[in-house]
Amino acid sequence: MVKIPDSIREFIDNQGIFVVGTIGGTKFVNMSPRIFFKVEEDAIYWLDFFEHKSFKNIQVNPYVTISVFNKSDLEGYQFKGTASYITDEPTKSEIKNSIIQKITKENSSPKAKSLSEKKSHVVQFEPQVCYSLNPEKYSDLSIGSDVDSTSLFSS
Repeated sequence: MVKIPDSIREFIDNQGIFVVGTIGGTKFVNMSPRIFFKVEEDAIYWLDFFEHKSFKNIQVNPYVTISVFNKSDLEGYQFKGTASYITDEPTKSEIKNSIIQKITKENSSPKAKSLSEKKSHVVQFEPQVCYSLNPEKYSDLSIGSDVDSTSLFSS
């Protein structure tokens, strides 16, 4: 598992949003923005309030890609890894409550408040490889990996 450096964790937190890409049985990529999340050194957690495409896709195929980008600075990162749902209590409630507390403190919109009151699943994403999305850098070379990143794309 890739350790997420403090600078990249801070970058993700500062953006306040990232996009999750999943693929299920249809072979079409589903892209879904996430604002209810927390980033730790070895995992990214987010809340899934809906049992729609991402939820179903992760159950079929746990391989997920996360992208986060700052358009002003043309800086960003992409993580590839695996996602799973946390079901054990009290871990699930602790993570969920910490995410809701953080996000509702930062985002006082009625939509965020409404979402925070819904039932949700807690997703744990464990990154296996990280790439820079900065246009001036080599985006096909990983900046952190616990696997041979070239083998991730072999058939």
